[in-house]
Amino acid sequence: MSNVVSNRSIDNTSNKNFFSKRNTLILIFTFLLSIALVSLSIIYVLKIDWENLFIQIYHGSTQTWGWVWLLLITLFIPWTFFCRAFTITIKIEQLGYKVKFWDKFMYAVTISFLALVTPANFVTDPYTIFWLKTHKINTSKAAALTTCNALLWEIAQLIITMPSFIWMIMNWQSIFGQGAIDRQSGLIVFIFMIIGMLFNFIGLAFMIIIGFNKKLHYLVSRIFNWVKKLLHMSYHVKTETYQTYVVEAKMQREFLIIFKMWKSTIFILTIVIIDEIYLYFTIVMCIKFLAEINGDYFKLNIWEIFNVANVTTTANRFVPLPGNEFSIEWIMKEFMCTKIGGIQPWPITSDDDTTVLINNSIMIWRTWTSYFPAMIGAFGFGFLTINQVKQYRKKTLVQN
Repeated sequence: MSNVVSNRSIDNTSNKNFFSKRNTLILIFTFLLSIALVSLSIIYVLKIDWENLFIQIYHGSTQTWGWVWLLLITLFIPWTFFCRAFTITIKIEQLGYKVKFWDKFMYAVTISFLALVTPANFVTDPYTIFWLKTHKINTSKAAALTTCNALLWEIAQLIITMPSFIWMIMNWQSIFGQGAIDRQSGLIVFIFMIIGMLFNFIGLAFMIIIGFNKKLHYLVSRIFNWVKKLLHMSYHVKTETYQTYVVEAKMQREFLIIFKMWKSTIFILTIVIIDEIYLYFTIVMCIKFLAEINGDYFKLNIWEIFNVANVTTTANRFVPLPGNEFSIEWIMKEFMCTKIGGIQPWPITSDDDTTVLINNSIMIWRTWTSYFPAMIGAFGFGFLTINQVKQYRKKTLVQN
């Protein structure tokens, strides 16, 4: 759920409508790609037997504790909407802007949709700036708010992930010592984990550069505009970039003011940390929920399962796929099938049964934490798109 804001975020939303023809075509393409990837992960990675899954969900919900686990998993959906809305709007309201509850809700559900159908949050940050500008917030302040929000998500992610990452490194031999995963797959998973963690540090460093140092921000902007020039795209010349990021430096000044609102900054960071912990504990709840149908729990080491979910999510940060779909299911399955985390095939005795439980648990986890929020968000995004089209037509009629 972490964000990475970039100069592209600012440039794309300064003078252009988020719902431009080009952006719409990109969204359609990534949306179709995400549907294809979800289908592939369900069919070829998790190999879901739908009849078996629905039977397990039904029987699990009728058990003594099963309905409690299902309720806690389901409550993650409204929680994630609250978290997405709260973390961006609390500082807006501190600055004196008023945002209606309906607008907050629509923003939250739309971001949930965009996060699943686009890679690495490259669209969610430009959309956030666009949304802030529709509430009469100027570009530099909107960019500063988005950057501050992204930085706090990066810090929270690092705080939560670092202990799990250290644990995985220290226990690597024991994790793969049971022979439940072959060396080639283990090496790939290990490489993903290392690169994902590096991206955590890179994302944090990038946010610090963007927010706190105008000269480094200028340097990053120069490189970005040089790439745009090579690609024959519109770009800013050196003098324009220097004037914007060094002489004026409006965004940095706004960012420092916003970031130094310490009470809200600490409060947002706390909320995001709770959100990350909740997200990673939901996979434990999914396993416990399905294990209920066997009359007892699997013997789980909750801390180790939490570490697996945490590192698995981090390991996919650099994968340029919409919502990290397909790769996140594969890596988590590889980890879980090593029987780490104290997953003992008891009272189930078959490795095949254990694998089915793990696959179904991952499916429920992804459905409740990603697919259902994205489905709700699709309606919100469709509603906003229709409104934007209507406003564009009205504007065109007035001009004519």
